[in-house]
Amino acid sequence: MRRTVFAPSFDQEVEDIAVYVEQAFGEARRRQFLAELGRVCASLASFPGLGLGHHGYATTSMGFVCGQNWIFFEYDDEGIRFLHMVDGRRDKKTVAF
Repeated sequence: MRRTVFAPSFDQEVEDIAVYVEQAFGEARRRQFLAELGRVCASLASFPGLGLGHHGYATTSMGFVCGQNWIFFEYDDEGIRFLHMVDGRRDKKTVAF
């Protein structure tokens, strides 16, 4: 499996979403969200070709839908770098990377 790196921006965005989930739906749902995200990230580390390059966002990073969010990442043979997690309901033109 590729070496996995989580950028500080990704960590912060995930934490912001997790806090929102906990406030809206409770601690158990927060744990479920984080577990699901962990499984998705592990799958992408093994099969990064699942990501999309043509997602409509102003970035050259690959994207993958996870629930109502987009995960953005870059990869090569050695590793995968998770860069951002963005709410898919936001207007793509207003999202800055």
